Amino acid sequence: SSQGWIRMAALYKRMAKFLGGFRLLHWGPIVTLSLIIFISYVTLTQVVKNGRGRVPGPIELAWYIFSVIMLVYCYLKASFGGPGHAPEGWKPKYASDEKFLQHCKRCEGFKPPRAHHCSTCGVCVLKMDHHCPWINNCVGHHNHKVFFLFLCYVLIACAHSCLLLGPYTIRGVWIVFPRMSRYPPSIVLRLYQMLMAMVLALSLVVSIGCLWIQQLQAILGNITGIEQWIVKKAENRHRKIPFVYPYDLGWYRNWKMVMGPSLLAWISPVRITSKNEYADGIDYPIKEGCGKYDLTIEQLIQKQLKRHRSYTANVQKTFNTGCTNSSLNFVSLCVRYGFCSIYNYPGCDEACLSVKPGDQLLVTRKRKYWIYARKLASNGRTKTLRSNKKSNEAESLAQREAGTKEWSKRGWVPVACVRELPQTAEDFQRSMAPPKTMIDGGLEHKETTLRKRNTVDSHDETSSGKTYSKATRSNSSSDEMLKSKDKFQ
Repeated sequence: SSQGWIRMAALYKRMAKFLGGFRLLHWGPIVTLSLIIFISYVTLTQVVKNGRGRVPGPIELAWYIFSVIMLVYCYLKASFGGPGHAPEGWKPKYASDEKFLQHCKRCEGFKPPRAHHCSTCGVCVLKMDHHCPWINNCVGHHNHKVFFLFLCYVLIACAHSCLLLGPYTIRGVWIVFPRMSRYPPSIVLRLYQMLMAMVLALSLVVSIGCLWIQQLQAILGNITGIEQWIVKKAENRHRKIPFVYPYDLGWYRNWKMVMGPSLLAWISPVRITSKNEYADGIDYPIKEGCGKYDLTIEQLIQKQLKRHRSYTANVQKTFNTGCTNSSLNFVSLCVRYGFCSIYNYPGCDEACLSVKPGDQLLVTRKRKYWIYARKLASNGRTKTLRSNKKSNEAESLAQREAGTKEWSKRGWVPVACVRELPQTAEDFQRSMAPPKTMIDGGLEHKETTLRKRNTVDSHDETSSGKTYSKATRSNSSSDEMLKSKDKFQ
């Protein structure tokens, strides 16, 4: 039954939490560790032991072994250490600040600034950048540095392997392959191993190099992949005052915040931060003139706009997500949903949604051939995780489990599967320019609350002999942002 599967999943998560080894029982870690072991094994055995290729000196050999050891250590630390999760039932210091934060229905608590809920891990991750299947964990506040060092050591070790394997492999392919029948099978097999190891190493250098550039830009800008998307949407919207990203302190301070204050700290897998760039995953230093909740307020507005612009659609054709996992069904998928739909498959971590005729969807995002939607209940509304306070504990738990199951039914669906309801002129005008009252609703109370709190904070700092100019400056931009929410006309 469904209850049995839920209990088995909960038991598996508890076992994985205590034993830890289950994190490596995933296709991502298995493939990654297999590639590392194979490339390093072929390099050390064929080049160092058998003297094939360019034999390194003792210092160069020690450096290669050191890079491989650091590679594996940083990988395991990034995977097992984790990014850091929001405390269970976390709430801000001031109750009035709850209006500026998002409430996670699955974790039943507020999301700290820069935290996001990972549907794969099932928790709210601090400063979440992305969920990496290769480490089977998220990249976030605590493991961002070791993940970046892991990428650095992968590039160093793989490039070094190419330099060691390259001369002998290229010469062997040029000489042995045209006259393969004249050579013993052991030489041919050895050459195949070295050629495969060099090709895999070159592939990792190219692919990991692209990811390394993205992570370097994220560190120098102190911005995660999710926040880049939020800032992009904020800058594209019409507004009177330009949006200022509050966490960009300059590339050098941003670098020290993640990597550490000194050169020794940069190459060390231990997270060391200076006092000026210290962040605990919940509170971060912000740019002068910006507020603590500028980004979270922008997120709330964007979600409000997304809900306002969403529309319903009826399903007229079956779509089964199990069919997309098999390449044998490629022809049938192209015939059923169109070649363009399969060719433009949204390559992202978000899953697809299985639908059948008669289902009603709430569409929140749309591409040319795909839509991102959520299943609606029979009454046309999605089930939430909020339970009745008067119900007993068992009923409340059952409601939360049912809400979690229903809430997770969302994903990508081909446009060919749905029949969109006709859009009226009023709906079109609403989607183009939402009314100002919807965007600014309740913000006057938020602005007043911020001003009162700023006055209290300034009084407390003055009474303790400290200047209150910094507190006023750090919160002044929140007032400015709350005043500038009339950008939609």
